[in-house]
Amino acid sequence: MAMRYGRLLLALLLIVSLFGLPQPGRACGPFSLTAVFTYRAHPDFPLEKFARGELGVIQPGYARSYLFVAYRHLAGAGLNPAEQKAVAELWDERLSRRWELADGVKEWLEARSKIGAVGPPPDIKVFRSDNKKDEYVEYLNCAPDAFATATRTLVERVQKFGTDSPESRAWVLAQDKVFANCAGGPEIPDAATADDPAIIRADRAYQIATANFYAGNFDEAQQLFTRIAADASSPWQKLALYLSARALVRKGTLGAGPGQVDKTALAEAEGVLMRVLNDQSQSAAHAAARRLLSFISFRLRPAERLHELAQAIVRRNAEATLKQDLNDYTLLLDKLIEGETSQSSATDDNQRLQSVQQRIAQDDVTDWLLTFQIVSDQARDHAIQRWERTQSLPWLIAALSKINAKHPQYAKLAAAAENVKPNSPAFLTARFHRARLLIEAGRYDEARRMLDALLARRATIPPSALNRMLNQRMTLAADLNEFLTFARRVPAGITYDMGGEEIPEDVEKDEQLKKFAGGYPLFDADAARVFNEELPLSLLRAAAGSDILPAHLRRAVALAAWTRAALLDDAATARELAPVVENLVPQMKEHLAAYLGAADDPTRKRAALYAILKLPGLRPYVDSGIGRETPLGETDSYRDNWWCAQGGKADQGSNEDAAATADEGTSIAPIFLDAAQRAAARRQTQALAALGTAPNYLAQQAVAWAQAAPADPRAPEALHLAVRATRYGCTDEQTGRFSKAAFQLLHKQYPGSTWAKQTKYWFK
Repeated sequence: MAMRYGRLLLALLLIVSLFGLPQPGRACGPFSLTAVFTYRAHPDFPLEKFARGELGVIQPGYARSYLFVAYRHLAGAGLNPAEQKAVAELWDERLSRRWELADGVKEWLEARSKIGAVGPPPDIKVFRSDNKKDEYVEYLNCAPDAFATATRTLVERVQKFGTDSPESRAWVLAQDKVFANCAGGPEIPDAATADDPAIIRADRAYQIATANFYAGNFDEAQQLFTRIAADASSPWQKLALYLSARALVRKGTLGAGPGQVDKTALAEAEGVLMRVLNDQSQSAAHAAARRLLSFISFRLRPAERLHELAQAIVRRNAEATLKQDLNDYTLLLDKLIEGETSQSSATDDNQRLQSVQQRIAQDDVTDWLLTFQIVSDQARDHAIQRWERTQSLPWLIAALSKINAKHPQYAKLAAAAENVKPNSPAFLTARFHRARLLIEAGRYDEARRMLDALLARRATIPPSALNRMLNQRMTLAADLNEFLTFARRVPAGITYDMGGEEIPEDVEKDEQLKKFAGGYPLFDADAARVFNEELPLSLLRAAAGSDILPAHLRRAVALAAWTRAALLDDAATARELAPVVENLVPQMKEHLAAYLGAADDPTRKRAALYAILKLPGLRPYVDSGIGRETPLGETDSYRDNWWCAQGGKADQGSNEDAAATADEGTSIAPIFLDAAQRAAARRQTQALAALGTAPNYLAQQAVAWAQAAPADPRAPEALHLAVRATRYGCTDEQTGRFSKAAFQLLHKQYPGSTWAKQTKYWFK
């Protein structure tokens, strides 16, 4: 299985490096490939389209920087091209798509390697653990600019003293000690001697101050940087005063208790930064000083600073400041929400959002962002009241997203949604919720006509929005053919979803993923649920034979239908499916022949059991998304084999793609199913659930086989395979006893067999 390691939210981490905000430990792999049908954390890529106002169907799960852009467009202000570029750059940096932390380390080590007699390259880790907090956290201690500065300075010193000079070697060894504090330490370089050149003495003073900074000796670092700032001969003088403020900021954040700040240290840092800004000779540090002042302001005066930023980000033609202001605004809002637990009785994300909204949402943009994300009756009523008062598009969308078809304001809001023009950035969101409400109200024909009109222009609809509408249209299918037509979906992206960022892979350039280029339809979790829970075998059989589905989806349906029929002892359906399965999966030919040639029901059942044991990819369910990638007859290393008990992974679709399903509000059974079909599906689903998880079922059946037909040459192999299934399948608290029973019978009844020799253990 392909696997990759996590990207980092680089812009946030750079803030961490400046201000010392600890972050939870990073996740590590492996990561499985996932099909995302509807992006939940952000809009569709390329994000520049969203910045231009192509909003699709806006979702409350979007990060607030995206919702702000939606608000600007809905409110009619939009973004000019320069502002669009600014927000796109912010998103790009936050999603770590421009450069990686490792690049700076690599460049430094390459420059270091040119100096002789300095030893092997050190193992530099840029994150530092903060074990003084209540929970294990780590923060980016040494940012890329630190390595860039070191590399640039080393090049300059080599030009002055030479590659093999004692000065260059001593400089590198001192810098090694500096970077040793990025994750460890403390390791502080020795002071330079009076005989060293003046530039080396100045560098060493700076290196010692920096080493203390990275080691967490913030008081010492602040004093040393202040001393350097007073030394007019030092090349580091212009930067040192700003760095002394950084040391104070780290003291004020990392040096305080969990969730606390040292306001005295931050206030002192604020005074130092004002000195920097009032000194024109330090103009090179002014931009960074302003950013640091903004951070201090939102730690010392959060509500006041949030209000200032909210006013700044809605101002038109603010391209010069929008990126930084939006970054600060969303980070401050995040911090206020995260800290709400200690300020109130709020215990979950929704309660924290609502508590913050009630306390600080004095600006329309903040009020809208938080209300749109809150799921509560109060938020719904507030959104409706704000829409009635303002008649604005942002509040119409917020209200529409929160009501159901039974709400007293349903008709009024639905009429307003109907009046949203096709050229409006709110159009697709308004139409989606209008269709949702029509379906809830049972007005299926109206909803079908509306969706068909929208889908006629599907080329203009962003993939995530398109898949949500296809979900709605699938629910309204008039027959099986329509259901199959709308059940197949092209993912909005293929991703390893490292860190929950939903960053799509480049399927055009990745050789392993090229099959997904150009539109490769799969089943989303809502369609898989219908196949697995709502369709009886008679319709699964028809679907397996339908040309509406592409071959790979027909194959998936055919295998699930045949396995289900065999497990439920529906021999007639299994026989009818056999030629379809053989055509789509030639590997099944021998097993199908044994099943079709069986003289009686017990022999037929054993043929099916043997096929399932031999082919770990067989399961009575259709996978959602990419599903099981391991070949049918091979055992998947991550236990994606056979099936789980009802409610487990396999019965709803594999690879955890259910996280990207369509809306729950339209996840109802297709309306074309009649009462008899629904009843048959219900009986069959219950019968499958009664079988339990596959390893338990297979072990029980293998034991019964060996007891009923001990002379069958396949019986010992079946017992061996059943025990193996308890190692590589989906297990529960009962699995151990079934595994042990199959193991003991194998060794008791067939002690000298090859299969007994290969089965050395049973599994709990």
